[in-house]
Amino acid sequence: MRRVGILLDASVCSRYVAETIRELSACEAIELFLLQNDSPLSHPGIGARFASAKRSEGVWPAIEQMLFELYAAMEGRVLSRFLPEVRAHFDNCDIGQFRACPSIQITPLFSSSHREVHYSQEDITAIEALDLDLIVLGTAPGRLKGAILHVAREGIISFCHSDNRWRRGGPDAFWEVYARRPSTGFVIEVLSEEPGAGSVLLRGDFATRRSYMENLADLYNESNPYLAKVVIDYAESGKLPRAEARYPFGGYHSKSPSLLQLAAYISKNTLLFLSLIVDRVLLRREKKWGVAYIDRTWREADLAKGTPIKNPPGHFLADPFIIEREGRRICFLEDYDYAIGRACIAAVEIIDGERYEMLGPVIEEPYHMSYPYLFEYEETLYMVPETNEANAIRLYECTNFPLEWVYRKDVMSSVRAFDSMIFQQGSTWWLLSNMSAKGKEDGSSQLMAYSSDDPLAQSWQPHRKNPIIFESAIARNGGILDRESQYPIRGRQKQGFNSYGDALTLARITDLTPDNYSEEEIGEILPHFFDGISRCHHIHSDGSYTVYDYLRIES
Repeated sequence: MRRVGILLDASVCSRYVAETIRELSACEAIELFLLQNDSPLSHPGIGARFASAKRSEGVWPAIEQMLFELYAAMEGRVLSRFLPEVRAHFDNCDIGQFRACPSIQITPLFSSSHREVHYSQEDITAIEALDLDLIVLGTAPGRLKGAILHVAREGIISFCHSDNRWRRGGPDAFWEVYARRPSTGFVIEVLSEEPGAGSVLLRGDFATRRSYMENLADLYNESNPYLAKVVIDYAESGKLPRAEARYPFGGYHSKSPSLLQLAAYISKNTLLFLSLIVDRVLLRREKKWGVAYIDRTWREADLAKGTPIKNPPGHFLADPFIIEREGRRICFLEDYDYAIGRACIAAVEIIDGERYEMLGPVIEEPYHMSYPYLFEYEETLYMVPETNEANAIRLYECTNFPLEWVYRKDVMSSVRAFDSMIFQQGSTWWLLSNMSAKGKEDGSSQLMAYSSDDPLAQSWQPHRKNPIIFESAIARNGGILDRESQYPIRGRQKQGFNSYGDALTLARITDLTPDNYSEEEIGEILPHFFDGISRCHHIHSDGSYTVYDYLRIES
């Protein structure tokens, strides 16, 4: 059993830290201790914060910091009225609910700037008596210095809610929105004396949201389960993840925005929201996906010469997969109906390079369906469409090609899974699916892998490195090519700033075993092949024909 401490502000606990404490205390491999600060200086008022900023930065930077805090509070309050995820971000819990965990009181000693904190030798001795293997930084404020960093055998691990390869410093999740960066990152690191320069144990990123508070809430909400996961994996295996190699840092040391930068952020976001209102309310413009095909292999395909499949009135089509079977070539796709606000799986028969016939729906459920991934096993055709709203990966069997399908079983239950694919490599069957930890909402940043000897198996073995990819620019599946070869080609959706499915990259899977995963990018598909399109996020081929999708914004 591993002895783990969590360093807390004694008065309140954010809901994120409360979730972490609950998970760690429920793990049989962990004995959890609460290290609680007892100083009122842990939570200074606005006057003390201004005085601290004034001493360390000067009068005007201190004023700018207070103005930013005021604006952030106002933005949070406004968005909380409309967005439950922002409202939940501010929830706090009373530490008293965790009385069952052994605890000790310690007193933080703050520097004159109130930014750095260390602990007396008496407190260090008290912590040493607990014989801790690891300390987790919870809500305790300040930049830790001195002996506290080394009092546990493995040190102190903590979140850094930024991608420390390009930015170090605060405020969390703001500068990514300000700079319109496509992703917002985080790391879990073993802390060192130098801020932002700890040993990185895990790294991930999520697509950047349109506003600061939305981005902050999303970043904290989606990343938080991974802190408990790292600690629990350590307790069960006896080893922390291998730390990343260190490289020189040439990025930004950020701090609160200046008054001009804050004004620029407000202006850009005001224009963004106004443009959304104009598009949706005044011009009534909608984002409509469409599907096209071409009678070429994917390597030979000139997508601009493809044949678009006309969207039915009040519908759009997306996520096409194509297969030739029983002398017929059928494209299965998502058929979204605006009137009911969800999609079913439909079929289109491809007659030749210019002619096709709409066959209509083939699988309809009382929830949204998309991404009708196909695979064959023992001469039977199966489909695992996205059924995220059913909280399951569902398996359907084709009983009369191409129109008749029956539900067979759940491949996985109680999961929020997106764009799943099942294929064979060697003697092993693999399931690649986009999921997020603990059933969170994000479906574009994390790629999970599972293996089995049988694609119809009831249970799948999770990959030892899950998530095998944690990066919003490449994690989400966008089709698969050459899956019969030794090295399948995975289509990868590329997410942009506050946008989904901006483009596609193609990557060859070069290593897929229970212990390792790697892939190398071999190409990119940009949305330039048809006039007036702005995005593309899916491609598939049966070896003779290639199908793909694209996005137009239409009235």
